[in-house]
Amino acid sequence: MDHLLASLARLRETWPPSPWEWDARFEAVASSFAIGLEPEVRESARNAFPRGWTAKSIDTAPEPFRELAARTGLRSRQRVLGGDALTAPALFGLWWPWAGDDRITLRIGIMNATAAANARLRAAFAA
Repeated sequence: MDHLLASLARLRETWPPSPWEWDARFEAVASSFAIGLEPEVRESARNAFPRGWTAKSIDTAPEPFRELAARTGLRSRQRVLGGDALTAPALFGLWWPWAGDDRITLRIGIMNATAAANARLRAAFAA
């Protein structure tokens, strides 16, 4: 668990001043930001999530990410994000643009997380 949280440290350091919240629906921390911050935020997200798949490319993702996409209802313009060899497939990101094209939400979670793991994730992001 410590290595998962450590992999998120650079993302937290470079994240814009958008607060993190707990999204119980996805058991993930979530932060929304204005679309104008997308280039900066994408770079921040790449610190923890160097891999990503869209609805068109999800078939090439490892099985846990395909299952996540099916469970969350991945749509066009949305992405499922994955970490490097040390953090995948335990760590996931969901990159979801809003319908009005003015905001995007990034959700970060741990697949098959225990309540204790989710509590540590929430604490790390003050969510």
